[in-house]
Amino acid sequence: YQRRVHGILMEKKISSTDKNFISFLLNYMCEKRAEEMKLQLEDLSKHMTTMEPKCEPNLFRKQYGNLKTCLKLPSVEHVFFLDSNLIKFQPGDKIKACKEAGIISEADYKKYLAALDVFWTAKLTVTKSLSENVCKVCGETYKVSINKKGQCTTGEAHIPKYDWTKSPDVLKCETKQILSNS
Repeated sequence: YQRRVHGILMEKKISSTDKNFISFLLNYMCEKRAEEMKLQLEDLSKHMTTMEPKCEPNLFRKQYGNLKTCLKLPSVEHVFFLDSNLIKFQPGDKIKACKEAGIISEADYKKYLAALDVFWTAKLTVTKSLSENVCKVCGETYKVSINKKGQCTTGEAHIPKYDWTKSPDVLKCETKQILSNS
């Protein structure tokens, strides 16, 4: 028995130990790496050696032999993926679907959203301070002072995604509509 929930193929049931490991990893990444929203596999391994050997996350890891194997479990891959030795979150729509499917709790989802705000605030603050913006069409970060026709994939100038004059809070600066270049 399998079913799709918002594009996620769900096995019959995801075990509570899998959910607890997912929750542990989500919480650790959101608390310790919110500005990056990624974590080196080695850093997680080092952290886990400081934990009680018989705590649930360590027992889970030992059950599968190593962290890399744990992170490749289908249940864990609903929320995270390995990019070489970097642990990253799946895209936001998949994380939301995991919350709706009960893979992650409402509390963990709220923690994820709060960490995402920290991440985007840090990233956009740097972008703004460097007099840059993000193109609403192609997604490329560009220097505002040298934006000109031909730089965007459309053949036109980049269209700014953010209006830094709207608010001191960079998260409130996103423009609502695509402006025409004419």
